[in-house]
Amino acid sequence: FTVHYYPDAGEFSDTVTTAMQLRRNRSTRSLWDPDYVHEGWIDDEVQLIPRMRDWVDTYYDAGTPIGITEYNWGAEAHINGATAQADVLGIFGREGLDMAARWTTPDTTTPTYSAIKMYRNYDGQGSAFGDVSVSASSPNPDALSVFAAERTSDGALTVMVIAKALSGTQPVRVDLRSFRAGGAARRYQLADGGVIEQLDDLTPVGGGVTFTPPGQSITLLVFPASSAQVERQ
Repeated sequence: FTVHYYPDAGEFSDTVTTAMQLRRNRSTRSLWDPDYVHEGWIDDEVQLIPRMRDWVDTYYDAGTPIGITEYNWGAEAHINGATAQADVLGIFGREGLDMAARWTTPDTTTPTYSAIKMYRNYDGQGSAFGDVSVSASSPNPDALSVFAAERTSDGALTVMVIAKALSGTQPVRVDLRSFRAGGAARRYQLADGGVIEQLDDLTPVGGGVTFTPPGQSITLLVFPASSAQVERQ
């Protein structure tokens, strides 16, 4: 069961005024949040993916896959479009969407293309975000989104931190609950320059790491699994 979905309050455009960037940041909540009222003509709660899953549970055979076979959040050539794209992909994974197809493929020189690479090929060697979703939360998803998944190929924990603030910096603390890291976390970041960079590793202290990402940036942390963690899995 699939649908096409575009935010309809101007987000699917090249507009990057301050007001539109902030709206684009908020609008991804229409994919999941039962308390978010869509700011376009819909003017109602959408919570699209949970709603689709509920329709399947009610009207279709159990286990019928769901998908969004067209979507686009606009601003492909701007970092705001990149953070929105990264947020959307994280939501798709966390909410259990079975498939998605973006309309269309962004130009390879754009930040939005690089945002997709942060999940699928962040190091240019085919390394990807994890394939088993892990619970992760942020107190204010309009300003900061976080998604996590374990990678079955090597047991690593991958954490995607999306700083949506339009400017400035704010320290971020990533606490690890039931995952035991086997060493320092590799850190990759996409910011306003539009190029993925590998930054200094972060060594967990007190069960987590702290760093300060710039506004409008996407940071991927890759925590290697300890031998004890691998045995637990």
